[in-house]
Amino acid sequence: MSTRANIIIQDSYEKLYFYRHSDGYPEGTIETLKEFVQLIKDGKIRDNASQSAGWLILIGAKEYNKSLDNVGVDSFDGWKVGAYEPASGISSDIEYLYVIDLDQRELRAYEVEYIHDGYPEANEEETLQKELLYIYKF
Repeated sequence: MSTRANIIIQDSYEKLYFYRHSDGYPEGTIETLKEFVQLIKDGKIRDNASQSAGWLILIGAKEYNKSLDNVGVDSFDGWKVGAYEPASGISSDIEYLYVIDLDQRELRAYEVEYIHDGYPEANEEETLQKELLYIYKF
C-alpha cells in the first residue's frame, strides 16, 4: 500500500496544498522538499506561496521522469504529472504532513493521525494529531 502525504506551502497571505500518493514517508519526500526550499534560499525562485509552489510540481515531475514529450506513453503515465499534485485541502488517507513555512523559513515534517473518523473539514489541520519528526531551517 502507498504511503500518502500532504504538503502545505504557506506564507502570511495564503496556504496551498499538495498531495503525494506514494513514498510520502520522510525518506521518500524530504530530499525533494529540501530541493524546493533550496531554490528559495538561493534566490532562484520567489519566496511567496503562490509564485513558488508551481516549482514543487516540476520537481515532482522530474522525480517521476515526466515531461511533455513522454505524456501518455503507457496507461499509467497519463494520470499523474509527478510526485506532487495540487489538492484542495488535507486528505483523509495521509500518514505524513509536511509544512513549508516561507515566513518562518522552515520545513516541518509530522507523522499524523486523525482525531475523528471520516473526512476532515476542508483545510482543517486541527483534525490531525501531529507528532513533529523533523525541522529543517533554510
